[in-house]
Amino acid sequence: MAHAPHARAIMAVTALAAACLMAGARPLAAQSTRESRDVKVASLSFEGNETFKDQTLRTVIQTRQAGWWPWARWVPFDQRRLDADLSRIRAFYMDQGFPDASVRLGDVTVSKDGGSIRLRIDIDEGAPLVVGAARVDGLEELTDLIARPAADLPFRAGDRRDSAQLVAVRNRIVGLLREHGYPYGRVEIDETAAAPGTVDLLILVTPGPETRFGALTMTGLDEMKQVVIHRAVSFNEGDLYQESEVTRSQRRLAVLPAFEFVNLVPEPVARDAMAPVLPMNVTVTEAKRHRFEVGVGYGTEDRWRGSFEWRNLNFLGNASQLVANAKYSTVLRGGGFGYEHPYLLPSGGTLSAQAGAWWTQEAIFKSRNVGGQFSVRHEFGRVRRAGVGVISGWEATASYRNENVWYQVNDAALADLGSVDQRIALGLDPVTGRGDGTVAGVSLDISRRALDNPTDPGKGTTLAVHLSHMAPYMGGSFRFDEVVGEVRGYLPIRGALRAAAKLRAGTLLAADDTRIPFSERYFLGGASSVRGWGRYQISPTSEFGLPVGGRTLFEGNVELRFPVWGSFGAVAFLDAGQVAAKPWQITTDEIRYAAGGGVRYTSLIGVMRADIGFQLNPIPGLRVNGAPQKRTWRIHLSIGHAF
Repeated sequence: MAHAPHARAIMAVTALAAACLMAGARPLAAQSTRESRDVKVASLSFEGNETFKDQTLRTVIQTRQAGWWPWARWVPFDQRRLDADLSRIRAFYMDQGFPDASVRLGDVTVSKDGGSIRLRIDIDEGAPLVVGAARVDGLEELTDLIARPAADLPFRAGDRRDSAQLVAVRNRIVGLLREHGYPYGRVEIDETAAAPGTVDLLILVTPGPETRFGALTMTGLDEMKQVVIHRAVSFNEGDLYQESEVTRSQRRLAVLPAFEFVNLVPEPVARDAMAPVLPMNVTVTEAKRHRFEVGVGYGTEDRWRGSFEWRNLNFLGNASQLVANAKYSTVLRGGGFGYEHPYLLPSGGTLSAQAGAWWTQEAIFKSRNVGGQFSVRHEFGRVRRAGVGVISGWEATASYRNENVWYQVNDAALADLGSVDQRIALGLDPVTGRGDGTVAGVSLDISRRALDNPTDPGKGTTLAVHLSHMAPYMGGSFRFDEVVGEVRGYLPIRGALRAAAKLRAGTLLAADDTRIPFSERYFLGGASSVRGWGRYQISPTSEFGLPVGGRTLFEGNVELRFPVWGSFGAVAFLDAGQVAAKPWQITTDEIRYAAGGGVRYTSLIGVMRADIGFQLNPIPGLRVNGAPQKRTWRIHLSIGHAF
């Protein structure tokens, strides 16, 4: 006979099914199907679980408690799924070292209208199975690089036996063997019952022969030269076998756009051959050589915009890329050419060169940049953090820039620059408001990204530092230095609720403002900045209230992001920022704040957003396009998250 609580639970579930079948006037079969899908799990709780928290057990099962938002999506109650969940929890407890754990359905409460149900799962964990003696055999002839970490077990006598921990130990030792020249290594774990509730563990390691990389064969090459494969593969014939070098080489090949498919594996050998030399094979499928991309969009800052890009993904059969692109919008228009050459050095690195002409039309000034830059970019330390779904890595880019710049403030702005001395101090012609010259120098960008999703991150951090030095002896006519740093963080809070934050600061160093092009000065405000203001509206102002840019920048943003329904989400944000006239100058009383909210829609082309921001401390006397700015809120439409 069933236990009384279990019997009551079965009766309650049966009553629920009956209520669903009897409701309404439709045919019985159709009514049963429709109503059963509408039953919501209003509450799902656990009782008796002392070792594991409720949240841990919820990750084991498929039955889900409905969210508390009225519009939240929820999984309907299913009796068969619940029965399977009870078995899943029992299996989980056995894997975690509780062989006598008992799991049963406890209290079940059905709402009066039969539309929701409250469930409680009762657990009796029982006594845990513990580890008695534990030892590792088979390490005698191996180097300390393998033997010492392999012998360092994460558990001791008296610890609870954990199947996942044993699997992790086995995988770690196999990984050590494969990383140090033993790709045929095997690890077996023998468990022997000792005293009641105790098990002895013997971890037997069979390394096999020390093995080196053999010859590299290539399959699938058509227009691509073999030298590309040799440049990307990071090991040589005769090197000691290392699993990490195989993985690294696979990744280095896979990131080349010229390949559609890449697979790097050892040549098949007989199961018992265990040859001391292991040949490797690369199988590739080449992608189409030419790629075209056309884009059309709309934003409140640049209005309608369009873009075109053409790429040759395998220029001269060398996996190099030749690029031509053009863009047009209210703010930015122009075109250019580029060239990228991968794996410049054996350790990596991409050589790139860009040249073009670009025109910018801001509310205060217009500018033109003609020229280009050479860069060398190198990625290193890229790893995937197991268990958290985060890919992290560093990137460094060294560049030389040489551009002719021309800029001019518009007529309304020229009228607001009341004095000749102020125009001259900003490097502008006192009559026309123009300026020009050559910006030439070197820069270094260092960044680190550790994100679970690069386009829509929910967890992780990014760090970026930019250093530049522009000087006449580098071929230019301006003399200034720049230092900028930025940190971003993304943190899951509860369920799908996430927090995102950004902090950015920078400064321009020069003997005076005339050494810095007006178009290089700092401004804030806009769709991806302090959203209570329009683009380039936050900065030091002239005597009559015109934003004239500054030399120190500070910006901070915080968002709470949460789903609403389907592909729609929402955010609440707080933005802050200041631009100061002098280098290294930040004063808290001049920081501008904005708060607001927005909606997000995740589409096939990315996240589309609409934000409304309200100024918390407006800028007194601010003028743009010759008119006072009295509106203390802004609406922004754009694509992609603000940060």
